[in-house]
Amino acid sequence: MNKTDLISKINVINSMIDELKKEVDEGLSNEEKSLPSKYFYDKTGDALFIKIMGLPEYYVTRSELEIFKTHSDKIIEALQLKPDTYFDLIELGAGDGLKTKELLRELNRGNYRLDYMPIDISQNALDNLEADLNNELPSLSINKKQGDYFEILESLKENKHPKVILFLGIKYW
Repeated sequence: MNKTDLISKINVINSMIDELKKEVDEGLSNEEKSLPSKYFYDKTGDALFIKIMGLPEYYVTRSELEIFKTHSDKIIEALQLKPDTYFDLIELGAGDGLKTKELLRELNRGNYRLDYMPIDISQNALDNLEADLNNELPSLSINKKQGDYFEILESLKENKHPKVILFLGIKYW
């Protein structure tokens, strides 16, 4: 690594540390204490969230999964997707991809041309999802992105391919 690259990496790390300090200070200075959830998603946090999604009280996952299992073909039709038109399927907060896998299977059966772009704050979740999809749908093109949704979406503006953006489940800001 040359000196310029090293300095650049140090600047990025320092910026991330400054952001962490600012967000922790703001969250713990408020009367109602809070911390951004992005700091909880590591291997342990990911596993915990998967357990939470399986709880009887957490109906969202089951409801969305049922919709994708029974209506992926209708979703594809409503989006007016065509097998011969290449597009990006972008998923914000992809996690384990449980629900989206149903849609991806249907797209695969129809020989649609796409790049699946899961975006998540958890690199662990993305790595696990990619491994699962490589096993289940080996011909699927996957372009995973780790980080903040808005920053990643901003970086995709130059990409002129049609885009379908999924934002499933309950998201807290």
